[in-house]
Amino acid sequence: MSTNPSLKNVNNYFKNKRFHEGLIILKNEMLTYPKNKTIFEQVNRYKKKFKPQLDTSLSQSTISRFFDLHKQGRTKEVITNLEILLGTNPSDYYVLNLLGTFYGLTKNFVNAIKFQKYSIKLNPFDENNYLNLAISLEQNGNLDLSLPFLEIGKLLDPHNININQQLAKIYYKLGKYSQATFIYESLTKLKKNNSSIMLSYIRSLIKTNELQKALSILEKLKINIFYDDNFLTLEGLIYFELDNVEKSKEALKQALNKNSNNSDAYTIYGLIYQKKGELTKALEAHNKSAILNPKNHIAFNNLAACYAFIGKVKLSIINFKKAVAINPYFFDGLYRLGQMQIYNQEFREGWANFKFRWKSRDYFHQYLKTSKPILENIIKNDEKILIWSEQGLGDQVMYGSMFKECSKYLSNLVIKIDKRLIDVFKIKHPNIKFCGLEDKIGETAFDKHIPFGNLGGHLRLRKSDFKKAVFPYISSNKKTRQFIIKKYKNNHNLLVGLSWSSSNHLLSNNKSLSLELLLPILKIRNIKFIDLEYKNSTKEINSFYEKHSIKILQENTIDNFNDIEGLCSIIDVCDFVISCSNTNAHLSGALYKKTFLLLPKGRGRLWNWSSNNGKSQWYPKTEILEQKIVGDWSHPINELKKEVLKHATKIK
Repeated sequence: MSTNPSLKNVNNYFKNKRFHEGLIILKNEMLTYPKNKTIFEQVNRYKKKFKPQLDTSLSQSTISRFFDLHKQGRTKEVITNLEILLGTNPSDYYVLNLLGTFYGLTKNFVNAIKFQKYSIKLNPFDENNYLNLAISLEQNGNLDLSLPFLEIGKLLDPHNININQQLAKIYYKLGKYSQATFIYESLTKLKKNNSSIMLSYIRSLIKTNELQKALSILEKLKINIFYDDNFLTLEGLIYFELDNVEKSKEALKQALNKNSNNSDAYTIYGLIYQKKGELTKALEAHNKSAILNPKNHIAFNNLAACYAFIGKVKLSIINFKKAVAINPYFFDGLYRLGQMQIYNQEFREGWANFKFRWKSRDYFHQYLKTSKPILENIIKNDEKILIWSEQGLGDQVMYGSMFKECSKYLSNLVIKIDKRLIDVFKIKHPNIKFCGLEDKIGETAFDKHIPFGNLGGHLRLRKSDFKKAVFPYISSNKKTRQFIIKKYKNNHNLLVGLSWSSSNHLLSNNKSLSLELLLPILKIRNIKFIDLEYKNSTKEINSFYEKHSIKILQENTIDNFNDIEGLCSIIDVCDFVISCSNTNAHLSGALYKKTFLLLPKGRGRLWNWSSNNGKSQWYPKTEILEQKIVGDWSHPINELKKEVLKHATKIK
């Protein structure tokens, strides 16, 4: 039971005819305690107590005649008559209500919304007013604004099937899948054996990863006559998610036997091929899906992803744009589009779309909890500004290339960053106060804030802007550096930093290499290779030595994971660094060290490693050596061997 003190204000709001404010409080209470029937009982009492007296000159026969005229295609005539009546009585509730309805039918949603809002003002306890307004807002492209009106509609009539269906649909479109599932589950009880509701319910269960529950429901539904190709397609999707490819294909085959034009079935076939790395077949399947249903935004999204994997960036962007044009609230697509646009050096539009990361299911990082406003313009001012990290260590280092510029514009600056990075940044940025991610910062400590990922939208809008970074912008420890020089450097060998694996649990298989793959490089004479790995790689290094008699050095006095300043000291001493796309690549680039970056083609290639004539856009001394074929490291390693030999042959 709620003890919300604001509920005590509801009665006062209603007495003063501030109905919307009172209903908002009750709506929020309903959302917090959806199973609390007391809220709905209280709302019914309010509906009776504050029932308005509605003024109208319209009879039922007149209203019926207006709808008959609409059916005859004379809707504009109806609107003209209603406007005349409104001029006679501006408070005529049914005239206002009908104007909202007929303007909506003509797709003039601006006027529809205007009159529907008037209707709510005159009759704030009619749930259908909220439903009509919500539908107009949705069709006008305002899903976020539509949602609270639907929630008030549900508050006023919790069992209204039309309101619940529309509410669940909006929740689903906005990515609020748990809320959608809750509504659909209740709808299946209110309206049994409704195929449309059952399909939507199962889709929402899949989105919330309740796969076994969804599968169990499908098994029970198989006896129903409406168990068509759409249900079989969902069955195929569930088995795909459960990594049972054979059962997935079996269900999809049955779906296509029932309906050879099933676009979604081809989409799932495409996902199966993607997972197997058969990108040509995946492209064919996704393209077939898009042809069969040009409004299938997921098909275009998957096409875009496949094109991105094979390096066809422009085609990827085109198809992501098609996906979000079909569904402007497809935030996953907008975020991915932004990444590809930044990669393709379309910076202004790319950074704008990159902001949708916070609404994307692909983005797992936490937004700062604060009541303070976000910084919208980086201009010279004396306000206290907090810049805060949202991503992993490598990304923090990359965005750190803009810290010096920020300090020129913002004189009172605090940067919240991984505490392991504070020592490597603070010497190069004496005008900035750094604090750790775990450090608590009170609301009084800053006036505005901005996340790292928003900085590019202010400071990296042209290719030339990347030249503003001053290198190196991080530093190593002088004493540790001297220790490494004394221990490992001599005139007869190169010292080369080596990092071959990624800790990114989602992409490590795509991004990482093995020491065996690097054997052609590690066999080159006159080079000492030193381990920069984040993880404990001793077992792997020893096994490699036993097999090939090739020694990779390890500095055991430095913890590469926790002592980033010590790790930077090793990198700083190296003649150059060889790395896959991990944190070490960023550290080496930021230290302005010659770096050879081994980059995969396909899923493991991240947007921030865009190439500028073979060099990293962010790090001018980093050369990018990329796969020609997904999963095949032979080309970048052959190219790397040529580059390394150029350096090694200079040593006598």
